[in-house]
Amino acid sequence: MTATGPGSRSRPRPTWAELPADVRNGIEAALGARVVSARSAPLGLTPGLASRVELDDGRRAFLKAAGAHRGAGAVEKLRHEARVLGVLPGGVPAPRLLGFYDDGRWAALACTDVDGRVPRLPWEHAELDRVLTALAECAAAATPSPLTEPRFVTDWAADLTGWRSLDPDGVAEALPAGLARWAIEHLDDLARLEAGWSVAADGDTLLHGDLRADNILLTADRVYLVDWPSSSVGAPWLDLLFFLPTVTGADLDEIVRHHPLTRDVAPATITATVAAIAGFLVTVGLEPPPWYAPEVRRFQLAEAVTAVRWLRTRCAGPEML
Repeated sequence: MTATGPGSRSRPRPTWAELPADVRNGIEAALGARVVSARSAPLGLTPGLASRVELDDGRRAFLKAAGAHRGAGAVEKLRHEARVLGVLPGGVPAPRLLGFYDDGRWAALACTDVDGRVPRLPWEHAELDRVLTALAECAAAATPSPLTEPRFVTDWAADLTGWRSLDPDGVAEALPAGLARWAIEHLDDLARLEAGWSVAADGDTLLHGDLRADNILLTADRVYLVDWPSSSVGAPWLDLLFFLPTVTGADLDEIVRHHPLTRDVAPATITATVAAIAGFLVTVGLEPPPWYAPEVRRFQLAEAVTAVRWLRTRCAGPEML
């Protein structure tokens, strides 16, 4: 089955030819070569350009660009991603920065182009195993982090408060009836539970921060993690826990029990973090979608259902509410 994801029905992105001439010239100067062809990746979860380009010196690159008119955060995200890609340790399975352009209004980064494909959905066990192995390798290579900021616990402090802000009507709107009844019955308990997510979340690992199938590329022999604008520094197991609600057809607790990043983490810490992730997904899934990605909330609510089901299972076991 062909993979789909939260950007699969987004509005088309701008193309290379649609960028202002001075921006194109500045990007080429940063790369030290002229763009001779560009093939746009037209769909995605950001409003800027995303294109595979060929340069007149024979190199290929993946180019992202955005102007401040596309949103106040678009340019800053590219700036942050460029900082991250510029210092990634060699063992991190990610593209490498080739050039960066920033004129205050527009920013663009070019990185090595990975000739790979996204995982097939629903997840195939062999591909999921490859990705889970890559996450452990990535965390090991990214520890200690080459950056000290931003801290995950600071970046996410306001977002991981979903159960504390949700009301029963919102829960009922977001979740299937049976799951909604359970969450509403335990809303106060879930709010208290999620409040413990930050106790062990600080750490010294450079985290990707936004792992899902469309940010992963598979080649014949490697797994690459792409798109790093949400990166922060925290505990090494956080990327895995945020990734798992995007996976269907797998025993998530079995993965947590045996994965090297989580097998030694206290079960109470895992449960509190899963509660915080579930509350976040329910909350964000109820927000109006951004204009450039009208389908994204549907995918986030699907992830919310997976996360809340997982949470209910954990709360029925040793971490019973």
